[in-house]
Amino acid sequence: MLDKNDFVPLYVQLYRKLREQILNGEYKQGEFIPSETEVMKAFQTTRGTVRNAISLLVNDGLVQQVRGKGTFVLLRPLKYSITNFGGFTDYLNIRNEVGVSKVLEQKVVSLDGKDFYKLVRARGVKKEETITYLMLDTSLLPVSLFPKLDQYDFEKESLYQVFREKYEIFPKRTEISLSPASIDQQTREVFQLGENENALLKAEGSIFDQNNIEIEKVKIIYAPNIEFNIMTELN
Repeated sequence: MLDKNDFVPLYVQLYRKLREQILNGEYKQGEFIPSETEVMKAFQTTRGTVRNAISLLVNDGLVQQVRGKGTFVLLRPLKYSITNFGGFTDYLNIRNEVGVSKVLEQKVVSLDGKDFYKLVRARGVKKEETITYLMLDTSLLPVSLFPKLDQYDFEKESLYQVFREKYEIFPKRTEISLSPASIDQQTREVFQLGENENALLKAEGSIFDQNNIEIEKVKIIYAPNIEFNIMTELN
């Protein structure tokens, strides 16, 4: 049921519930979700609330509406190639998509006697007025390599573009491991996850520059609607 006393609008509550059902597989690819009337009865809400919620699902690419038939599931997860790891803005520019970054934390921390800039960002894509966050990105960047890095606004600027243009440091190689990540409250809120989601995919490792110097320690947690294409070369 929807909570009328919650500060979150009813149509957003309904959108989250329907989205969770789709991503959990309750409605499969190509299947029709319940009609507007059925959803109204199930959640005891208005037709306007249902239509607004479905509009958000359409913007996410999760459903498609067919006049006279209804709304069916059309899963179109963003295909993110592991070979593009660490260059999210560059990757979206190639796709002609608008990337969005929200800085959640930015401070200097000490690790093993060395100072690092800690930068935590939610990374996503904006389609019309809807933002879908796809990654929760934590970077540790050596202060010795990047003096005054904290003067840049990384909600507006690309981290790797700043590397290249301001410090003449060029990300070249990655070493990462993939593993499950438990979901904390921050991750749940960023990705708008339901309580049934318990684990996501995490990539963790290091980025090296053209001189094989480690320039970034990185941890990325991926939203459930990202699909990986992992490519390798065999000698």
